[in-house]
Amino acid sequence: MRWDADGLMWRADELDLITQPPVIPAGTLTSDPGFSDDWWRDLERALDAVAIAAVPLPQQTVTQQRFTERITTVFGAEVDTTVTEWGGLHGDMGFANLTAPELVLLDWEEFGRGPVGLDHARLWADALAAPGLAQRCAAEFAPYLDSKQGLLCRAYSLAPLLTLPDTEPLRAPAELAAVEVSAALRRSSSRR
Repeated sequence: MRWDADGLMWRADELDLITQPPVIPAGTLTSDPGFSDDWWRDLERALDAVAIAAVPLPQQTVTQQRFTERITTVFGAEVDTTVTEWGGLHGDMGFANLTAPELVLLDWEEFGRGPVGLDHARLWADALAAPGLAQRCAAEFAPYLDSKQGLLCRAYSLAPLLTLPDTEPLRAPAELAAVEVSAALRRSSSRR
């Protein structure tokens, strides 16, 4: 919870002890952990619940301006980056913030409002160094990733990966994915 009082921004956090280990403690996931179908269903339900959560505007995690700036820096200004659907956003989605074998979403301090589908796109991008896992993310999250807004969320998630050093395992697959996403965005823009 956050609030303003006496010219200060106050914040209170409620914490729970989670005994499930994170999928990865830090770094890059480079192999598919082999999540169960139940884990994937739980993840889908959890992300759906986050996306439809009502979040007040002061908790805007990703604004239209920030979204546009990150995408156009890498993919060019000719892409229409208008967000058409806003909702709840975990704000720091990645495999280091998920547990297994039982699913818990960790690290909620960035929770707020943002483009629907961005959490899904961030997980997909976080999985790119493990191709089978990235494909599973793409299949599981297709309703969020295959639309025009989903492509924009993918572009937003890829942009910081394209600045990683060449030695980072996510860099090369992110470059390949960026070519595909860029082409799909151009195709979707030409259909308008």
